[in-house]
Amino acid sequence: MASSYYKPCPELDRCNQLIEEYWFCGEYAKCFAGHLELAKQGYPLAECQVGYFYLKGLGVEQDLEQAVYWTTRAARHGDWDAQYNLASFYEQGAGLPADPEKARRWYALAARQGHALALEKCRAEGIPYASEMG
Repeated sequence: MASSYYKPCPELDRCNQLIEEYWFCGEYAKCFAGHLELAKQGYPLAECQVGYFYLKGLGVEQDLEQAVYWTTRAARHGDWDAQYNLASFYEQGAGLPADPEKARRWYALAARQGHALALEKCRAEGIPYASEMG
């Protein structure tokens, strides 16, 4: 999970520790609980992860409403993966009504940060993403 995108901080260290200790051995409930604690404190990476846990039903009962809530929260806090995921929710109508314009907006925001899949999507579909977009 660690990459140059995420700035070093205690919250990132804790997310990485949770993945190392619990994710890889399939203890999803413990991994979810640790991420939820960080997400409630407003750490965007953890918010995005909590959204994913709810989306997939890993360590917690699957709940699309909660997946959208946490993913939206992380996306608004600037997490590029959450922005990409939220765009796909809008594109597919997963957990909320399909909205192609909102999908394009979130793909563009993720692409501006250099998210590889968002860049690919924007280029393939002609979605403008340059910083001049506003």
